Amino acid sequence: MKCEHCGATLEIDQLKQVRFCPYCGAEIEIKEETPETMAGAIHGIAKTLFSQTADKIRYNREHATEIAEQKRKDRAEEARNSRKMMLYMMGGLAVIMTIMIVAMKLTGAWN
Repeated sequence: MKCEHCGATLEIDQLKQVRFCPYCGAEIEIKEETPETMAGAIHGIAKTLFSQTADKIRYNREHATEIAEQKRKDRAEEARNSRKMMLYMMGGLAVIMTIMIVAMKLTGAWN
């Protein structure tokens, strides 16, 4: 970009909208996007998105680990409960069979 007052070539700082010419001191207002300001804006947006994405990935990884650990605990608890239920059922069947045998002996059906 060139200074409108003295014609000097100016470097545009990223994302600034108002500047002063370092040669003549004239105020220069940038009214339209230039490749330099657009590149700076794109770089800033990309950096922000990358940072936010990295944060989300870290959060999801930590959260996924917590969920996996909770599922593992739930499966272990379900297995313990299934074993208990099976033992209760086997105990109940043993009691019923004992009662039936005693009843059959008392009634004389067991010979």
